[in-house]
Amino acid sequence: MIQISKSDFLEYRSCAKGWWLKHRKRDAVNWPAPSAFDRMLMADGYLVEAQAKKLVATWPHHDDCTFQRVFDAGSLYARADLVHDLGGGVIDLYEIKGSTSLKSSSGQDHVDDACFQTLVAERSGVSVRSVYIMHVNGEYARDGAIDPAALLVIVDVTSEVRARSAGINEEIEAAIALIRVDLIDEQGCTCRHIGKAGHCASFAYFNPDIPENSAYLLPRISRKRLETLDSEQRLAIDHVTEKDVTPAQLPIWRALASGEPLIDHEAIGAFLEPLQWPLHFYDYETFAAAVPIADGHQPQQAMPVQFSLHRLAADGRLEHAEFLADGPGQQADLVAAMRAAFMDEGSAIVWNKSFEKGCNDRMADLLPDAAAFLAGINERTVDLMDPFKAHYVHPGFGGSTSIKKVLPILCPHLQYDPSAVHDGAGAMEAWIHMVETSDPAERTRLATELKNYCKLDSLAMVEIFRVLRAL
Repeated sequence: MIQISKSDFLEYRSCAKGWWLKHRKRDAVNWPAPSAFDRMLMADGYLVEAQAKKLVATWPHHDDCTFQRVFDAGSLYARADLVHDLGGGVIDLYEIKGSTSLKSSSGQDHVDDACFQTLVAERSGVSVRSVYIMHVNGEYARDGAIDPAALLVIVDVTSEVRARSAGINEEIEAAIALIRVDLIDEQGCTCRHIGKAGHCASFAYFNPDIPENSAYLLPRISRKRLETLDSEQRLAIDHVTEKDVTPAQLPIWRALASGEPLIDHEAIGAFLEPLQWPLHFYDYETFAAAVPIADGHQPQQAMPVQFSLHRLAADGRLEHAEFLADGPGQQADLVAAMRAAFMDEGSAIVWNKSFEKGCNDRMADLLPDAAAFLAGINERTVDLMDPFKAHYVHPGFGGSTSIKKVLPILCPHLQYDPSAVHDGAGAMEAWIHMVETSDPAERTRLATELKNYCKLDSLAMVEIFRVLRAL
């Protein structure tokens, strides 16, 4: 018998057929392993629970509290983060979260999680008096040792849970019924009418009719538009017309439909013309955690721990500078290295300026003496991603403006190594492992991977700039 856990239920809600396939015909799909982002979320959860245990230890009734209590209700299974046993078969139930609100960073509603746990606990035979969500306080700033009472916020969600119980219970019954059947209609799944980023791992299995060059490559395509195109059997990009796309999607559609790059030389020239030499191409890697690791840091606040900067002079001379923190709380050292690498004049060039500018704003708050310097960098920041939204669109980008998609097309001689650190979540995971490991060889290996990855990010911008300039 398959027992449905909270994780199962969330997967069911995301894509019911995909969840069924994972349990009943698992070999049909090559299921992805947990990502670096997934692993970091799990690690965050353990750290927050450790602080919750310290908080609960101060409660007068702490002896009546149990962490990770299991509730078995036949076809349902729940492991509650924290249970306060009130006696007589009555409990209070707590869900512990590493997010700074009642929703996760991806928008998942934690009240629904708590509702599932409550229903399973009650089906197992206990009575739930109250339901709480314990999450981190986004306004908390570390100052010395972590204060669990200041770090954690406890929200009573009993009324919300009761209001949602009937609906969640219906979904649970539907999940139980689905997992028991041996055969399902394997044509299409609920992901068919959502954007590509939300597709399940089994999307290709259930939707083999979808061509590689399809409407899903159009950025921010709406559910309504996908439903219309699907009902008219026009999901292939060849069958999408200009009337089907938004102004922002239009250049991407044109490139995808023609199979040729769309290059607006005049607009690209207008983008390049105001740049001031020398050009400073720089990239940050950050670390964020639910439990802040350094004084002045706040929960889930992304603070730079590394940068790579390539400085390109007007005569073509290229110089490189970098910094990698070897422990928490080294933002002052990082900014000092930035000061040494930046000239008083010259454009600062990044990819996705909201990220780097946000990092500079947070470091300015942390380091008031550096605020003017960091604000100055922000004032001269230019986003190299901008031309790729409409003025240089290649079908090989697949509708994306990510540097990971642009670089292989424009500069195929530069490649990210998939076996090493190759994305932001992986860099975050590698950095904390580097800091915490007691193995010198492992520390050196991780530091090398981190430096190589960040260096490639800033070098990639240099090479992409050179391609644009040569047009």
